[in-house]
Amino acid sequence: MWPLLAGLVLLHAALYNGFPLVTSDTGTYLVSALELKVPIDRPVTYGLFVRFTSLWGWSVWGAVFGQCLLLGVLLLRYIREFAPRLTHPAGRLALLVLAMWATGVSWFSSQLMPDIFTAIGMLALGLVLLGRCRSGWEVGGWLGVAFGAELCHSSNLVSFNLLVLVMGLVAWLTSATGPTWLPRRRWALTLAVTLAGWLALPTLHAALGGGFTIVRASPAFLIARLSESGVLERFLDHECQGPATYSLCKYRDKLPEDAMGFMWGTNTPMQLAGGMEATRDEYRTIISRILCSPRYYPALAWTATQATLRQLTHVGLGDGLGQYRENTAPFWPMRAFPYELKTYLSSMQNHGQLEFGQLSERVGLAYLLAVVAGLGGLASRAARQRLGPGAVTWLVLVGTALVVNAFATGAVANVYDRLQARMAWLLPFTVLVLATELLLGYWATWRQLPATK
Repeated sequence: MWPLLAGLVLLHAALYNGFPLVTSDTGTYLVSALELKVPIDRPVTYGLFVRFTSLWGWSVWGAVFGQCLLLGVLLLRYIREFAPRLTHPAGRLALLVLAMWATGVSWFSSQLMPDIFTAIGMLALGLVLLGRCRSGWEVGGWLGVAFGAELCHSSNLVSFNLLVLVMGLVAWLTSATGPTWLPRRRWALTLAVTLAGWLALPTLHAALGGGFTIVRASPAFLIARLSESGVLERFLDHECQGPATYSLCKYRDKLPEDAMGFMWGTNTPMQLAGGMEATRDEYRTIISRILCSPRYYPALAWTATQATLRQLTHVGLGDGLGQYRENTAPFWPMRAFPYELKTYLSSMQNHGQLEFGQLSERVGLAYLLAVVAGLGGLASRAARQRLGPGAVTWLVLVGTALVVNAFATGAVANVYDRLQARMAWLLPFTVLVLATELLLGYWATWRQLPATK
């Protein structure tokens, strides 16, 4: 019963809206779910999840409730593990409600989008890496969840593997001062699972007729990022002096200002050259030459660092949650759900009635306070001793997850609030759970003190 209630709590935003939240990308995922086609610019995995959880096109509510239920199980598990003094299930659910209100997590778990699976996968990996599984079957189960989540978004292939590698490094460095908390065998198993995603996703796409590739449009995304960072202009300035064969040479002084404009703007160099498929070979050649040329390494390192740091500050809500009525990408596949089309069109989102100003301010404040409290807790010897090394390691894991996600999205793709806010809520949630355990510990100590006359 309690996991079901947790799932309903995390479904709050969809219930409030009157329909699951959608973005322009939702249309692509719905088409892949309905037609079993591999999108040119997205993995097919989330489309398969929607296909199964919507009961083969019966209701999209099944998809969002399925992901909310899975996330609710994970969050209740973390509360039980790291706030053991909060013994009653109702108390854990109340803490989850408070976390949902403070962090805005429901605005991601309620979307018909794979974004929430980044956090789901990170949490599942955390249970394994932190040694919180009680059996081999549970280890296998959570690794299976993490593996499926990894395949839902191409950036997860980068961030999940980086998380496991960095946590292995942290375990190795801390083993000099005491027994290791991450045995090599468990770490190697986890790394093997996350590395397998690089092979599994292209294999899945090939099996469905999409070719043995992670995302066919990945060269376009990378070129767009190189254009925004200025590295592409450096390359074109150097390569286009003579008789150049690159279609981009004629546009080197007219490149769009940002990656979003390069990918989705009108009359962009990519569109004028024929689109994503037509430019794929050329863009792959340019990317290969840039990555193999040391002259561009300082610029690549600097722009990647800058983008990662910028992405860490972009935690606002509401990105992409505009109106998508007739003749929009989500509307066309929604017609395959005729009994839900009216509720889709009558939702608050599709009437422009969702306001995110105050909510983003609250979430931003919670994020900032969590950063300060988290760093303060790590610096406080008393807090570390009372909470124990496991809690400290969990805090380090969450901080690492936020940084690697910022790198995988900001440095490799583009700086965008939605791509970081989908993960940023984990830090306030972690701090809230640990603060609850700390306060309950102080309360228990105070009650044990002898009464003064």
